Parts: sequence; structure tokens; C-alpha cells
Amino acid sequence: MARRNVNTQILKQIIRMPDSHKGSHGSVAVVGGNIGMLGAALLSGRAAFAAGAGKVWLNVVDQRLAVDPFAPELMIRSHNGDLAQATALAVGPGLGADTVAHTALERCFVQSHIPTVFDADALNMMSRTDSYRNQLHNRTSMAILTPHPAEAGRLLGCDVADIQDNRLQAAERISQHYHSIVVLKGDQSVVFHPSGEYVVNSSGGPALAVAGQGDVLTGVIAALLGQGIDSFEAASLGAYIHGLAGDLYAEQAQGDIGLTASAMPKLVSQVMNRLLRALVSSPVL
Repeated sequence: MARRNVNTQILKQIIRMPDSHKGSHGSVAVVGGNIGMLGAALLSGRAAFAAGAGKVWLNVVDQRLAVDPFAPELMIRSHNGDLAQATALAVGPGLGADTVAHTALERCFVQSHIPTVFDADALNMMSRTDSYRNQLHNRTSMAILTPHPAEAGRLLGCDVADIQDNRLQAAERISQHYHSIVVLKGDQSVVFHPSGEYVVNSSGGPALAVAGQGDVLTGVIAALLGQGIDSFEAASLGAYIHGLAGDLYAEQAQGDIGLTASAMPKLVSQVMNRLLRALVSSPVL
């Protein structure tokens, strides 16, 4: 196995040129938002915009909300809306596990060439259905799975304690079994590639221990994918940026209490702009 650090130089790929337009920065489709869980999809969509996506669609099961009043630029449509125009998919935030959710997930697997992040309920459904695991092996574009320890336990059929006892080994096992890049979330998130390459994330802290942060991370990674960043690099950078946003909050608030997921998009943008400004001012650019 080979460990390395996060390569922030990859961010050079998304520096905006003066003649850029919304089509220059990728299009993300978030698939999720079942009844009672629409907020998860909204959080992912807002985070995708914050991380630089040019356009974001929400393909949701619960269509009772016609517009997000806090992010009206999000295009809300049915879960069976067209996915072909997206340059990245974020699948699972608030998706649920009913018949409609399974149908939505299956439609995403058809688009195996589109870089995709699978999170939350998508992972839970995968853990119970062998056909989904087989489809991950056959994807044109290798998927990214972003389980927290409980979801990781379901994917491997073991207890959370087993996951936490050896997080690196757990990430490796999921990566191999599902032939996917894995972001095992938690303190020092582990990003693992089936080849054996991995990164242990150094950013973030207890300020991020609040509901909805996984949805934000999914949106950030999807935005990086949509802008053309390699899947392993997008997963590693996404975890790093998300953690830095939490660290920025803790610095500004002088403590870890009170950060909400809905406050994260602004922090994510601040962190990314700082990183990009540092790259632009560097003589090695």
C-alpha cells in the first residue's frame, strides 16, 4: 500500500479563466431527497455550487418544493429527470430505500460513464443487494463511496467497533470488495483506492460532528468531479476542503460548537478561494 499527501496542486485545473461561463465548470445532478429528507439533497446541491459547479440539478423523490428559497439557482425536478447532461452525479442524500429509491438508484447505474459519488441511502441499498456491487465492478468510471462507520459496517457485514478498530483496513476491504474509491468518514478520514494508494486526511475536527455534513461533503466531491478532477484526487481534495471549512469555523467562532451543515457552503467557498489564491501567487504555478 502507498500513502501520500493531498495534492492541492490539482486545484490548478479549476482556476477560472476570464472568458469562462457556467458551462465551463461542470454540471452536477444530485439524486435523492425522499419525503422527510429533502434537506439532504438541498445541502448537497448548495455545497456543489459552493465548490465551483456551474450548474446543479436536484433529481428528487419529494417534489413538493418547487424552489429552494435560499438557493433558487438549484434546478429542482423529478427523480426520473434526465441525467445525461450531468458531468458528475451525487447519489444518495436523503434518497430512502423504498421502491422509488431503488428505481432512482438503478437509473444512476445506467450512467456508468459519469463520475459518481454514492453516499448515505445509496450505500445502505448496496449493502443489501449483490447486483449493485456487481454493477460497481463493471462501471466505466470508478465510483466513489463515502460511508460513515455505521454504513461501512453494513457494507462489510460487521459492527461499527470492527470498523473503528482498524479504519485503514476497513477502507481497504470496502474498496476491494466494491471496486471503488472509498472515503471512510470520521476523525482522520481515510481515502482508499483499489490499487492500494491511500490518503489519511489531516483537516477537520469535532465542529463537523453534526447532521448533514456528509451531504455537504458529497456535494463538494461531486463538484470537483464535475469540473474534471480525477476521482481519487476529487475524493481526497473534497475531504480536505470539507475539513478545512470546519477548521475555519472553529477559528472564527473560537470553538467547535454551533456549526450547522447549512452554514458550510459559504465556508467551503472561502477555503477554496484561499487555496486557489495561494496557488496563483506561488512561483511554481
